[in-house]
Amino acid sequence: MSPPDDNFARALTSETLRSVHAAWKNLAAGRIGPRRSELKPGHLRRATPFTFTLDVLEGGKDFRLGFAGDRVVQFFTPSPSAPADSNLVFFEEAKALIRCCIGARKPLASGPKPTRYAGKEHLEREVLLLPLSDDGVTVTGLLGALETWRLGTHPHSTVPVLAD
Repeated sequence: MSPPDDNFARALTSETLRSVHAAWKNLAAGRIGPRRSELKPGHLRRATPFTFTLDVLEGGKDFRLGFAGDRVVQFFTPSPSAPADSNLVFFEEAKALIRCCIGARKPLASGPKPTRYAGKEHLEREVLLLPLSDDGVTVTGLLGALETWRLGTHPHSTVPVLAD
């Protein structure tokens, strides 16, 4: 029988997200997550453009973007048709996924599914959220990864998946 985390990794469609998960799992070494200070770009190798970090504020009530790779920034750069107040990360669906990962203290995957982000409706996305912990008890940050594809190229999953 496969370990539960292997089942979680196999549920990821994106090879990029699988590589981020593998790097995180190696750094976590059985903890709820590695310290933010342990995470280095070299650990993520070619996946760095697809990754981002979030600082968890006030026990998960708020978040602050730490780092965003080029592909993440490109995705969230508003198109000419997007409203001027488009937010980089904190739209409602993202907030719900972030809070779920923080509360569960486990990796979370969402998608592939169509994106509803203004100007990017022609794409589908898969997102991976991984807890970071400075004290080994609470989630103090998240490592995330995002990959997108042209709409209709992947089977969709509407329910987020938490690691066992």
